[in-house]
Amino acid sequence: MLTNEKKTELYNCIMKQFPDPGLYRVSRVGEWLVTNGYSLEQLGCGSFREFAEEFSEMFSFQDDDNNEFIEIKRWQTGEKNMISSIETQHPADSFFGSGSIILNDDIIEMTQQSLYALTKILANGYNVQQMKQEIYRKFDEAKTNGKLNFFGERYTFPIDYCPDGLLVNGIITKNLSPRGKSLYFAFDKTQMYRTSAPEYRKPPQTGVIPEADKVMLYKMLTDYFPCNKQYHMAAVSKFLSDRGIDRSKYGFFKMKEFLAELGFMKMEDTVLGGVPQVMITIIPRDDIPLTADAHIERLEPIRRVTESVADMSSAPSGRLTDFCNLPIKPMGILEKYLHDKGMKVDFSIVVRSISEDYDRARAEGSIRVHDNKLIFPVRYLKEDGTRIELTLKPSTYEGKRWFLYYVDTVPHDRSSHFNDPGRQLESFAFLGSWSNFLTELAAKAVDEEWDFSSAPIKNHQILMQYIKYTFSRLMREKKVCISQDRQFAAFNTGLADNHYDDIYACFLPNDPDSGTEWKFIGFCTAASGGLGKQLVNYFNPLPLPPSYFKRNEDLFFDHTKQLHTDFEHIIIDNIKRLPLQFLYDQFFDNAEARQLVEDIRVCGRDREELERRDGMYARLKDIIRENSRLFMRIQNRLKDSIELARKRVRWNYKTAVPSYFPKRDSMSLMLPLALQDESRPDVALVVELTRSGSYQGQTILTLPQAYIDARLMCRITGDWLTPSQVVNTNSTEPDELEETE
Repeated sequence: MLTNEKKTELYNCIMKQFPDPGLYRVSRVGEWLVTNGYSLEQLGCGSFREFAEEFSEMFSFQDDDNNEFIEIKRWQTGEKNMISSIETQHPADSFFGSGSIILNDDIIEMTQQSLYALTKILANGYNVQQMKQEIYRKFDEAKTNGKLNFFGERYTFPIDYCPDGLLVNGIITKNLSPRGKSLYFAFDKTQMYRTSAPEYRKPPQTGVIPEADKVMLYKMLTDYFPCNKQYHMAAVSKFLSDRGIDRSKYGFFKMKEFLAELGFMKMEDTVLGGVPQVMITIIPRDDIPLTADAHIERLEPIRRVTESVADMSSAPSGRLTDFCNLPIKPMGILEKYLHDKGMKVDFSIVVRSISEDYDRARAEGSIRVHDNKLIFPVRYLKEDGTRIELTLKPSTYEGKRWFLYYVDTVPHDRSSHFNDPGRQLESFAFLGSWSNFLTELAAKAVDEEWDFSSAPIKNHQILMQYIKYTFSRLMREKKVCISQDRQFAAFNTGLADNHYDDIYACFLPNDPDSGTEWKFIGFCTAASGGLGKQLVNYFNPLPLPPSYFKRNEDLFFDHTKQLHTDFEHIIIDNIKRLPLQFLYDQFFDNAEARQLVEDIRVCGRDREELERRDGMYARLKDIIRENSRLFMRIQNRLKDSIELARKRVRWNYKTAVPSYFPKRDSMSLMLPLALQDESRPDVALVVELTRSGSYQGQTILTLPQAYIDARLMCRITGDWLTPSQVVNTNSTEPDELEETE
C-alpha cells in the first residue's frame, strides 16, 4: 500500500513532466516513472490500472475498457508539498545521471536543424524522423552494451561513423530553456577513427585559406549577413555548406577553426535557450569595399508586427536583409527556377536584386498587404510574362522581424481576370442573381443539403462555394469548353440530375460593352431540350467533370506512417479556428486570457467590432507565446486529440476524409479533432503526405471550412462531416467559408 509520503514523492515526480490536469497516454506516464526509478514492481502493483486505483487522488481511468489514456488530477496535499521546491528544481534532477533514463519525444528536444545536419554528416540517406528513431535505437544499444557514459553533466554515446571514418557521438544535456522539454540533444564529431579507415582519409590538422578566397568569402557573407551584428555560427555554416564551401578542402577539421582563420570573424561562446552556442560577428575589412553599406547599422527600429492589417500603413524601410531573413528553402526555389531558365545564378546578385526590387516596390506603393503578410513583385518573370512575387511574413522568433515565406513562380491562368479561385466564375461570366442561379441548379440536381443546419439563413451557401471552386479547378484543367466561333461556352458542374445524367452550365456571348465576355443562360443535360441539343451540336466530346485523385494515397490514410504536426502554426497562427470554450478551459490559470475570450464571444459583426476582436486575438497570441507552460498545455491536448483521431481511422478508414485545396491546387486528408467532447469533433486537422513517406499536419480548419473542401470531390457520407452535424464553434469568422487555407 502506498504511504502518504510515497504518494507525495510520486506526485512531485509526475507534476514535473505533466504539470496540467488532463488526459495523457498511460505509456508516456509509465515511461516517466521508470526513468525516475519507479517501476510497477517496486510500487507493489501488477498493472498501471491497479496503481491508479491505489493512487486515486491523482489518477483515474475514463472507463473500464480503455487502458491507453489516463486522467491526471491535482492533489491538494501533494501540491502543498511541491510549492517550496518547484522553483529551484529542474524536471530532470531526479534521474539525470542514472542508468534508468528512457528517451522519448516527450522528454528530449531534438531540433530539425540538428537532425538534418546529422544525416548530412553521416551520409546515411535518412530523413529527420528516421534519424531521430536511429538515435533512440543507438542510445538504447549503448545503455545495454555499457557504452552510455555520464561525465560533466552530460551523457555521451556512439551513433555511427562518417564516410571519412570519424566517429560521431550523441550528447544529452539538461535543457535550460524554460520553454521546452527536460533534455536537449546535440552531437559531436570526434577524432576517433574506425580501425578500417585508411590513413590518407584523415584531414590535416592545420590548413591555409588563400587571400583571394578570403576576399571572395567576405563578399559572399556580407551580402547575406550585415557586419557588426551577431549570428548563430550554425546559420553561417549552413549558408557556406549549401553553396559548396567545403572546409576540409582547405585542411580544416572543424567549421569553427575554419571561420576563425578567415580573420574577419569575432566569435563568442554563449548559452541561448539553454543550449551552448557560438555567436559570430563579421568585422568590416577596410581594404574590401562592401556592396551595399553592409557595415552600417540601421537605426530605424523594425516593429514586430502583431497589430491588425488595418494598422499597417507602411512596410518596413531599410535594406531588405537588415530586417528580413532569407531562409535556404525559399531562396533555393528561386535559385532553381532561375537556373532552370538558363540564367547564371549568383546568390549575392540575387539577394541584391530582390532587395532593390523591394525598395522600388515600396517607393511605388506596389507592396500588397494580406493577412499581415507583405507581397511584392521582383524583376524576374514567370513563364507567362508576369513578375515573380515574394511574400514576407512576420517572424515569431528572436532576431530579424520578417522572413521570406513564399516565392510565387507559378503562372496564373490569363483567361481569368482574378487569380483568386473563389472569384474566377464571376470574372468569366455574368450570372445574374446568385439566388436564382443557385436555386435553379439545386432544383435540377439530386436532392442534397446545401446549407449547414446551424446557418441562420438558408441560401445554398455550400452550393455557392462548391460551384465557384469547381469552376476554378476546371479552368486549371482546361476543361471549360468554348466553341471555335466563340458563340457558345459550357462546363460540367460535376453534379447530376435524378437520372444521374451530368448537369452542364451554358453561356452565350455577353454584350460588347459588358464587364465579362460571357453571360449565363441556363443548365442542361446532354441532348435534352434546346440547350442540351446546342451543347451536343457544339462539343464532341462533351465537357468533362473535374478530376482530383491521382494516386491511392490521396484517398486513404495509412495509420502505420508517422504524423508530424506544425503546432505553432495551429496554436498561434490559427487561434481563431480553435473553439472559444476550449481556449477558455485551457486558460484556467490566466484571468486576462479568460476575460479576452469572454469579450470575443460577445463581439458584434460590424467593422469596428471585428477590428477590436482581431486586436484581442493578437493579445491572446502574445500571452501564449510568452507562457511556455500554456503553449505546452494546449499542445498536449491537441496531441491527445490526434491520437484519438488515428484510432478512429484504424477502426473506420472512412474517418479520414479526402479534400482539395483550390488555392494551392493540392490534395490532403482531414482527421477529426475532438477537443472538448470525444464524441463530437470541433475542428479538422489537415494532413499531407510528404516526399519522405510520413504525414505533415499542416493546419486546422473549422468544420464548415472542412466540409466545403471535402464536398468538391463527392457527396459526403462520413460519420462526422455532414451539413446536419457541422456546428461552427467559432461563429465570429465573417468570411470563414472563403478562407479555406
